[in-house]
Amino acid sequence: MPGDRAPDPDALIERILHLWSADAETLPSEPRLAELTGASRNSVREALIRLEERGYVHRTQGARTSPNRRLPGVGRRIDQQFDHSLSIRSAGYEPSLELVSSERIRLVPGIHRYDDLPDDTSVLRTVKVWRVDGAPYALAEDLVPVTREADLDPHRPVFALAEAANGVRVAWETMWIEAVGLDAERAAALSTSPATPVIEMTYCGYGADDAIGYWSREVQLPAPEGLRNALIRRVRA
Repeated sequence: MPGDRAPDPDALIERILHLWSADAETLPSEPRLAELTGASRNSVREALIRLEERGYVHRTQGARTSPNRRLPGVGRRIDQQFDHSLSIRSAGYEPSLELVSSERIRLVPGIHRYDDLPDDTSVLRTVKVWRVDGAPYALAEDLVPVTREADLDPHRPVFALAEAANGVRVAWETMWIEAVGLDAERAAALSTSPATPVIEMTYCGYGADDAIGYWSREVQLPAPEGLRNALIRRVRA
């Protein structure tokens, strides 16, 4: 019977999202959603709160819940965790990933450091380039502190590398964005000219106990349609 067993919250959210399309003006009512998903009304209400926080729906007291019909065209959401290859493929392009370099190093003082890790920290440094239909698109340099012996595959996503290398299950990322000119090393990896203007995003991924899982620095060339960075935030009048 509906409501007998609480569904996984993320699974319930996915089921609700599949019940409306970009052309729908409103979502079904909470009782109807509970009936359609087999979840309790309380579970549905919590799912709708989370969907509103993520920008999927707009809820107004006394009115029906309206979906955000612009979502399919916003591109990649930088306020959510993402995987470049999946984002590229979902936008209708063919992704490819190149591991440009991978090395174990100890950090030394320098003006080009973008992290706040202590000097002499042992890290796995990787440089990766993603391509869209064969054309260079994004480059990421990751610094993953290594505090345990593990067989680290540098091709893996930085989230997985952090958990294997230092045991941190990343809960949050703090990100800084600025416009920069490409240095020679990154320009060469992206097959473009030094000083090419790009958007640079610097991330710090850390766990619930504030332990740092990784630092990452990413640059992107102008994105094809469907891959532009987008941020969705709730506006309350």
